[in-house]
Amino acid sequence: MEAQKRLDQQIFLRSKSRSIDFMNAYQERNLNQMLAHCSSTCTVEFIPLGADGKGSAHSVGKAIWSSLIECFPNIDNTVHHVINEDGNAKCEVSIYGRQAKDFAGIISKGNEFEQNHIFVFKVNSKGEISSITVDWDHDSFVDQLTK
Repeated sequence: MEAQKRLDQQIFLRSKSRSIDFMNAYQERNLNQMLAHCSSTCTVEFIPLGADGKGSAHSVGKAIWSSLIECFPNIDNTVHHVINEDGNAKCEVSIYGRQAKDFAGIISKGNEFEQNHIFVFKVNSKGEISSITVDWDHDSFVDQLTK
């Protein structure tokens, strides 16, 4: 039992470390470094986007993150908490920035947004991120940009 607890803690610590590295790369707006933390088969799911937000981190994730970085050139994040969720790193994160270009059908008014997000990172036995789920209040995000 004690050995299993230690193993579970090691898995979580590996997930936590890799998730922080990923979020630091996101903070630096370094898409290549973000994706370098992901396995070649890493999946991503942006929950509020439904089927359009689900797929490979190296295609769907890359497209969404690159668009965010382009349209919100000062996009930034603050990681508030990282907790153990079944060995995965569940990160409570604030993401914020000012819109400079139209994004996903939202015409830029130069508004700022600040939105809490939940990222859940799963890491494989090689220490690479193997899946990422992201959730946020999409209606609030849109409201902040359109009002």
